[in-house]
Amino acid sequence: MFYGWWIVGAATLAGTVQSALFNVGAAALFLPVAREFGTTRTVVAGAFAFSRLEGGLTGPIEGYLIHWVGPRRYMIVGWVIFGLGLVGIGLSQSVIQFYAAFLVATLGQSMAGFLPIVTVLVNWFSRRRGRAIAIYQMGTSIAALLVPLLAWSILNIGWRETITVAGFVAIAVGVPLTLVMRARPEDYGYLPDGDPEEVSIPEAVGQQPERAQEPTSLAKPASTIAQALRSRNFWFLGSAHLLSLCAWGALRVHEIPALVDMGLEEQTAANVFAFSLIVAAGGRLIGGFLGDLLGPRKVLMVAYLLQSVAIIILAYASTLTHALVFAVIFGVSWGARGTLMTLLRGEVFGRTNFSRLAGLMDPVSMGGVVLSPIFAGLTYDALGSYRYAFLIIAFLSATGVFLLLGLRLPPRQATTPRHQDVSSP
Repeated sequence: MFYGWWIVGAATLAGTVQSALFNVGAAALFLPVAREFGTTRTVVAGAFAFSRLEGGLTGPIEGYLIHWVGPRRYMIVGWVIFGLGLVGIGLSQSVIQFYAAFLVATLGQSMAGFLPIVTVLVNWFSRRRGRAIAIYQMGTSIAALLVPLLAWSILNIGWRETITVAGFVAIAVGVPLTLVMRARPEDYGYLPDGDPEEVSIPEAVGQQPERAQEPTSLAKPASTIAQALRSRNFWFLGSAHLLSLCAWGALRVHEIPALVDMGLEEQTAANVFAFSLIVAAGGRLIGGFLGDLLGPRKVLMVAYLLQSVAIIILAYASTLTHALVFAVIFGVSWGARGTLMTLLRGEVFGRTNFSRLAGLMDPVSMGGVVLSPIFAGLTYDALGSYRYAFLIIAFLSATGVFLLLGLRLPPRQATTPRHQDVSSP
């Protein structure tokens, strides 16, 4: 079996652990922490928002460190920091200490998580890149199966005890998984997708530019990064990503409280939240396969629109049935959106400079996840409802379609195989 699929397996397990303990599992901490410290929802939402601000600001540095140090060593350090940050959250005795520990955990999770893992997958896969990324991102959906258990532990054993143990689990599981990672297939005698040398496919991005004024390649050394930063593709894609992330930034923090306000029990609200992430697994697979087949942009635009429809449904939801309809539509669209956006960035950036350009895009796209939870919290504190905040976020998500239409992409023929695949998945 092509070694790249072992990397996909390890990446999926790593994503499962990170999402269960922090990325999505942390939503179960929201109300207990607010009660513990006697503070408002806006204040607690600030920790989630600042954590994404930190990720956006450190993204460019991370991209270069991954390129220079190598993803494996970088991720090992990240897992240790991540685990210690979770322990710090459990030991925090004030809002300030909670903020500080939350930021440490965010830094570690970022170092061990998405950017280094996706950089490795982009290097190891070309024609099957969408499927590989979709399988990796299914870790979030698998993790959703554990969110109700995490919520039960937080509500019945205690949030401090639960999150402290989670920190030690993260280190014990994460570091061994990282040892499976390898930066580039060429260093170990492989080519992307496991193709033999005589049928290898050249770098996908920019070798046959659609327009003469576009850079001839986004996959050359350092000068190409400057070209990319001057291109409309970089800024249109980053802005579209920003608009789509407004939804996840707000719902990651406020979906469970919104469902509780609607009349659901806190455990039931956590279950609905988890259900939407489980459904997202199907969306990731659909997005990955259709992205490989049709190209990611067309399918991504549909995902943006469906995501907006789902948020509008949540804004007016008043029963469990409404909540479940929202969960299905949002889960499918959000799952597909995440995979397709990563696949589209891979097409635009290419293999050589992917980590650096993806990291440089973080400050552009971070506004969505930084501002939306604070905006939703302020709206709730002022009006006693999330409805207007959700409607505005739905509108912003839909407008991202116009930015995607403005992208100039290389012809799909640049990545279309001209031979029968000989690698074994």
